[in-house]
Amino acid sequence: MVKILFEKDLCLGCKTCELACAAAHSDSGSLSGAIKESKISRLRIKTKGGKLKLEQCMLCANPRCIAVCPTGALSKDEEFGIIKVDKMLCTGCGLCEEACPFGAIELHTFPTMCDRCAHSDKPFCAMSCPTRALKIKIV
Repeated sequence: MVKILFEKDLCLGCKTCELACAAAHSDSGSLSGAIKESKISRLRIKTKGGKLKLEQCMLCANPRCIAVCPTGALSKDEEFGIIKVDKMLCTGCGLCEEACPFGAIELHTFPTMCDRCAHSDKPFCAMSCPTRALKIKIV
């Protein structure tokens, strides 16, 4: 399982990680493609109380989002530890978004949350960070 650690003291708030994430999840794999496809980042750098924080899926042991899903559209991938969405079952009700204590889910037709770039060797957000505020840890 891959964890993404956030060192807020190194973060500039430049959101390069968000752009890399959106591009990585676009069909073209490019920033222009992400813009055309209206892709969003699966993690977000936010400012709260004047301090930067990272909103991302925390890979909960017993995810509330899965527990509240009335259709069973969410499941946890045992190999990667990520939450998967079955778009055929999802109704877009938003209960998962409300249940997440970390603000990690955004509903854009379907729930969107960090998948740690399971389709790649390493998460693109961490690889793109100019100050290395995002670090990868294998657990």
